[in-house]
Amino acid sequence: MAKVLGIGNAVLDIVLNVPHALHDDEELRATQRHIQVGGNVSNSLYILNQLGHDTSLCTTMGGDSEAKQLLTGLKDRHIEVEHIQRFIKGRTPTSYVSLNAENGHRAIVHYRDLPELSFDHFAKIEIEDFDWLHFEGRNIENLKGMLNIAKTFLTHQPISLEVEKPRDGIEALLPQANLIFFSHHYASSKGFKDGETLLKAMQAQAPASNLICTWGTKGAWLCSSDGVIHHVPAENVSPIIDTLGAGDTFNAAVIHHLIEGKSLLEAVQQASQLAAKKCMKMGLDDILAEPEVASAIANISQLSNSKTTVVQAKGLQQAVVLIKYEGEVKAYLNNCPHQNVPLNEAYKIDVNPFEKTMKCSVHDAFFRIEDGLCIEGPCWDEALKTVDVEVDENGDIFLAS
Repeated sequence: MAKVLGIGNAVLDIVLNVPHALHDDEELRATQRHIQVGGNVSNSLYILNQLGHDTSLCTTMGGDSEAKQLLTGLKDRHIEVEHIQRFIKGRTPTSYVSLNAENGHRAIVHYRDLPELSFDHFAKIEIEDFDWLHFEGRNIENLKGMLNIAKTFLTHQPISLEVEKPRDGIEALLPQANLIFFSHHYASSKGFKDGETLLKAMQAQAPASNLICTWGTKGAWLCSSDGVIHHVPAENVSPIIDTLGAGDTFNAAVIHHLIEGKSLLEAVQQASQLAAKKCMKMGLDDILAEPEVASAIANISQLSNSKTTVVQAKGLQQAVVLIKYEGEVKAYLNNCPHQNVPLNEAYKIDVNPFEKTMKCSVHDAFFRIEDGLCIEGPCWDEALKTVDVEVDENGDIFLAS
């Protein structure tokens, strides 16, 4: 067990579960809403807690009611808060997150009206009492002095730095860190096509540092201080439930395994596995618990070409209509686009195996079984929403990843 001090932002995440990505001029109803602690460093500290370490957060906090909610959330995560710098004025930083039910990906809008952490506040902390310091690469003006103090007064404790976004002057601070995490957002903004080309360029600026660059489905690249670059392929993630916090999970797991004495390559491999595991579950709670095994929604033996089978599927708000078509399984949400009612709202879904159509029981809209397109009725030329499914060797039907 180690004592880890994280220095960075802490925010309230307002997470809205939505059925699909929001388009311009669209009104969309969220299926769920919840508020949680967010911020890169605070998320990583929460994961480190679950991995058995003591963690403390150094950040700023306002005096509004949301600040009390944020503070309670940090304490619930067992993150020590004695090093938080308080401000009477200013609003609690907030991130508005839309979580896409179709693919588990998210879009985020950030709001901040709060001073950054001051150098003087950080300088009062007995950093020698900690075994590891992890910095978020923001607040560059004050971060320079903080890293200088850490480099001066620490004798053996590693310093890690997360570089998620391009910020003026951050490259000059890289040699101060023993371990640097680069995001693919940073790399892309600098014109690099992959993690390997980024790390080759960064070696010249921080030759004594261990470097890591994550790139989503492309995996991660790492370069130890000996200059050798390795690539770790991305883990298979199926199904993708929630990607929010996956990068923070990865960073925490790398730190954990390095504390445990693993090599940088071993640490990245293990961290990739934990980050993939996180993507297959909602949120960051119980990160070490095994994800739920997907259950079949039906078996192909239950289906025919002449009638539909309507089933419920976990994770979808609406039922799924299943039917055979030319040896394949066709699946659609049980929702008529005419008035957004189930196709079987008034009666069963009539199937014409000769015309190869399905009929909504409410207002007699006819949909092609082949592709769900309405070819006759009040929602002509609109289509049922397709549900991607997979059939295993036993004929069991699952929602596709």
